[in-house]
Amino acid sequence: AEVAQHGTPASCYTVVQGTVYDVTTWIAQHPGGEKAILGMCGKDATSAFVKKHGGQPKPEEELKNFKIGTLSQ
Repeated sequence: AEVAQHGTPASCYTVVQGTVYDVTTWIAQHPGGEKAILGMCGKDATSAFVKKHGGQPKPEEELKNFKIGTLSQ
C-alpha cells in the first residue's frame, strides 16, 4: 500500500523481486526513456524488469543503487 502512494514522477517507488526502490531520480536518466520508468511507479514491476533486463548485470547493478527497503506483506 505504501509503494502505491508513490506512483508519480515526483515520487516514484517500485518493487522488483520483493525489494523496494525509489527510482524518482532515475526517471530522467534512464537510457530507454522516461516512459519505461513511469510505467513502474507505484507498483510491482518484477515481470517488466525481468522481461527487459533479466540476467543483464548492468541494469541489475544500477537498480541496487536505488534500494530503500524490502516489501513487507
